Amino acid sequence: MIKRFSGLSHLLVAMTAIVYGCPLAATADEPAIQKTVAGNDFALTDQTGSRFQLREQRGKVVLLFFGYTTCPDACPTMLAKLAGVYKSLGEKKRQVLTVFVSVDPARDTPEALKKYLAYFPIDAVGLTGTKEEIDAVVKQYGAYYEIEKSDSAIGYHINHSTYLYVIDKSGAVSSRFKHTDKPDLIAAALRQLIE
Repeated sequence: MIKRFSGLSHLLVAMTAIVYGCPLAATADEPAIQKTVAGNDFALTDQTGSRFQLREQRGKVVLLFFGYTTCPDACPTMLAKLAGVYKSLGEKKRQVLTVFVSVDPARDTPEALKKYLAYFPIDAVGLTGTKEEIDAVVKQYGAYYEIEKSDSAIGYHINHSTYLYVIDKSGAVSSRFKHTDKPDLIAAALRQLIE
């Protein structure tokens, strides 16, 4: 039997999910994959140096993911997984666009994003901007990131939420997935939106 969380424990579970990219636990009135994440239109700079606006993608299913090019695990895992999703969609993949928003504007220049995304056989746009622009988009989607200094050669790493937001053809966030979710699960959700 599923128990309802008290207000405080529900908040703690939600904050843990945002910080660590874990799924929110289901309650009697809340599904594990949220349908109510509030997304909005935004404009950032793409990997060609052009201005990208989300609203111009109406009519496509958009997969939105926050990360950075030197991420050692979640980002390459998700992008490689999306390559499998695209492959399983066949011709329907033309109706899907992946949008990779960098939370590391100091290192992720348009050129760096272009080079990084070339490793993955998917239709993807890499986006960057000022810290203020990126922070506004992160906030819109209830995402999270935190820069931590390290002794590594790159000087710092970034802890970030790892949700994949699925935005339908009308521009509404319909669902979100963890970077550990199976490609078949993601592909099935996309097929429903495409058809």
